[in-house]
Amino acid sequence: MKLTIAEALSSPPLNTCKIAAGFNGISNYITSVNSFDAPDVIHWLKEGDLVLTTGYVFKNEEASLIKLVQDLAKRKCAGLGIKTNHFQRSLPSEMISIADEYSFPIFQIPDEQSIADLVLAVLRKILAVQSKETMEEEKEIEIYSLLRYIPKDVLENYYTHLLSPLIEYDRLNHSDFIKTLSVYLNSCLKPTETAHTLGIHRNTVHQRLSKIKELLGMDFNNGENIFKLQLALWSYQYSKEI
Repeated sequence: MKLTIAEALSSPPLNTCKIAAGFNGISNYITSVNSFDAPDVIHWLKEGDLVLTTGYVFKNEEASLIKLVQDLAKRKCAGLGIKTNHFQRSLPSEMISIADEYSFPIFQIPDEQSIADLVLAVLRKILAVQSKETMEEEKEIEIYSLLRYIPKDVLENYYTHLLSPLIEYDRLNHSDFIKTLSVYLNSCLKPTETAHTLGIHRNTVHQRLSKIKELLGMDFNNGENIFKLQLALWSYQYSKEI
């Protein structure tokens, strides 16, 4: 599990920022955050970096700003946040077109918003997500340590009994309903979080879940059913690894 642009912009103080271009990239993962006001920063940036700037270094340098977006997108950085109504009154149309082409999200930072506060907020969010991910990995290890005492054929019979409709559907249709269900359960049955994790639209998640429920013939509002499915998925994943 990683922090996405959409998640970062969904809560204070970043919820004051507005996406201006590259909307299709809001599911990009953020692994770190950098702020700068130097023209040669591109050499130190890497995949997953969220870049924040006042735009001062690009004042009256439209061509340089456009090139920056190209370079950031090619380096697979997560996105760019830039202050407007300060040094940059508006974003060049060519810059917006490039961001849309690369699905590279650019969001506008209000002039009164502190870049330093945004950097700290993003870092806290990244650490929170990483901490949650570590806890989930430890939980998975504990579950697997229990499953190893169960004969493989017993595990296979159990998960096949429950998941065979999905496994067969995925095989015939080249879909990924098993993964969708797994992420959905790990996301505490939250479609929005599931969509962010999978990098797809929330409506797509709802459509998949509707089909999954139809194939399984199970009520997801029943806690016992959810437990059975989670145990079946753990058994399925563990059986594939041994």
